[in-house]
Amino acid sequence: MDYRKISEELKELLENGGQPVAVRLVKNEEISGEKLEKKRHCEFIQDARLRGACGYATADEHLCRGGAAVLGLCRVPPQVADGSLYHKLGNYSTLEAAAETVEAVPAVKGEYHASVYAPLEEADFEPDAVVFILKPAQALRLSQAYLHDRGGRISGDYSGIQSLCADAVAAVRERGIPNMTMGCNGSRKYAGIRPEELAVGVPASDLEGIVEALRKFREKWG
Repeated sequence: MDYRKISEELKELLENGGQPVAVRLVKNEEISGEKLEKKRHCEFIQDARLRGACGYATADEHLCRGGAAVLGLCRVPPQVADGSLYHKLGNYSTLEAAAETVEAVPAVKGEYHASVYAPLEEADFEPDAVVFILKPAQALRLSQAYLHDRGGRISGDYSGIQSLCADAVAAVRERGIPNMTMGCNGSRKYAGIRPEELAVGVPASDLEGIVEALRKFREKWG
């Protein structure tokens, strides 16, 4: 698949200034490229999207352990697993509500050594998920394009925590379908996701069909 051409068309057709971001989870023997400096997964996404950063991050480079855990890079920290972190932060009124939510957060099956990031146009690997940061009208067009041939509905499965890691990557990788998420406190605070933006994760295998549908929309709707 020609990811450079697809990325160029997606940016034009969606009128989106940022890059779609390719993300892949790899075993130790698959690692190549530059190791990234310590940051959060959502920051790695933004660095690739806005600044063209490419590289990989092991668990040691992930500052958010909850994010690293749902990507299969480390064990879930106890304070995340039992909900106490999110209860302490004020996300939930009770520890039970926090624990129930954490239990439902999507996570990849298996263990991985690193997460790899690149702007889609620079990706030399097959992504497990392609992450878009969009405004609602752009997300609408992306959703319509995905459904153009198959019909049905697109999922928006989220809880307001672990959005760019669990919702936009882990859920997409495990389910094989797109997922839309509103972002979370961490991704907005640390990665700079704007109030008017949301995230959509898409399987790479669906990109060609999405581009074709977006072309048709432009011809019909302008």
